[in-house]
Amino acid sequence: MTRERNKANRHQAVGTAPSPRREGQAIVEFVVGLVAVLVLLAGLLQVASLTKTHTDTMVQARRLAAELAMVDLDTASSPDYIRLWRDGQDSRSYTRDDQHSDADPGAFRDRLAARAAAGSADWDIINSISGNDFTPLHGAAAPASLFGLVQGADTRSVDLLPAFQHLIYDAPSIDVRCEVWMTRTRGLY
Repeated sequence: MTRERNKANRHQAVGTAPSPRREGQAIVEFVVGLVAVLVLLAGLLQVASLTKTHTDTMVQARRLAAELAMVDLDTASSPDYIRLWRDGQDSRSYTRDDQHSDADPGAFRDRLAARAAAGSADWDIINSISGNDFTPLHGAAAPASLFGLVQGADTRSVDLLPAFQHLIYDAPSIDVRCEVWMTRTRGLY
């Protein structure tokens, strides 16, 4: 009772009456602040989980590519010929939603490999050199298959925290995929 009387006296001294709407303002501000802190904490935990999964996926993809690179067998993997790379909806380069247009492997052969000789008669000289890499490159229909590239890939799924799922990203999980290309190391090991 004394507390309420002191409160009323303070309001009379200032010249204002206590407002019934301000009575619960502190608790509302506390709850809003607590929810904001929980959302930030959930976001931080989710980003940490996604980052760790991305690192693990990249390590596994690199390991698979390195194993294939050391095998002395030719694999049928060949990367795409990329002519043009367009950013996706997130406006960030080299992300999952980006798209590329394919290039022509024949144009690569004609514009790069064919220019190793000044003219078509000079190819006889180049072809007579043992161990040169230009002859197979010049005659290949798919020159990238001669570069000795091998692919390693890994995909993992990350379950989203309920707070993150309901407030930020409405999906049960996010797939993390990493793809790595390495050069074959024939005879180096």
